[in-house]
Amino acid sequence: MSHGSDARRLVPATAVPAAVLAVVLAMTAACDSGTDTTGRAPAGRQEAAAPASSPEPAGLRGTTEMNGYFLPMRYTAADGDTWEGIASHFLMTPEILRSFNKSASVGAGQVIDLRGVDVPQIGAGGSVTGQDGQGQLLYKVSAGDTPAGIASRYGIPLYALRIANLDLLTGHEWIPPAGTTVAIPNPPVD
Repeated sequence: MSHGSDARRLVPATAVPAAVLAVVLAMTAACDSGTDTTGRAPAGRQEAAAPASSPEPAGLRGTTEMNGYFLPMRYTAADGDTWEGIASHFLMTPEILRSFNKSASVGAGQVIDLRGVDVPQIGAGGSVTGQDGQGQLLYKVSAGDTPAGIASRYGIPLYALRIANLDLLTGHEWIPPAGTTVAIPNPPVD
């Protein structure tokens, strides 16, 4: 089979000496960056000015308490923290965060509840009635409660809530009826 006179033979990569490959890579990098192989801008071309560095936005400096599922439960504020900054960091609105916490302003050392455990929420309006012998909270379901709402209120993954209540699961969709008591695994230590 003839490939014609314009056919070129490819050289396997193992046949190219390492030094040649290094030079080609250096030249390619220089072309991409707009500099020559000495690292300077080519003649007639101005070097780009370094962009002015802007200060990084200050993040939260306090400490976050996580539960056994590595989900945030509480935040201990540091000097300079605000409701808006904390809410933004934890992907909430300041209004929701304030509803979980009864303080008008944030002060250094203040412990901020990130879950709203003490606040009835949509999908989790029930209440804790005690603990079982394994350290799990016992939660009495109210009308309108959903597994996702209960899991969110207590800062646990939905799968953990389902596993802790395998005896209550029936069918495809588990919606515990009002009055049912469900176990909340890995409760917060208050």
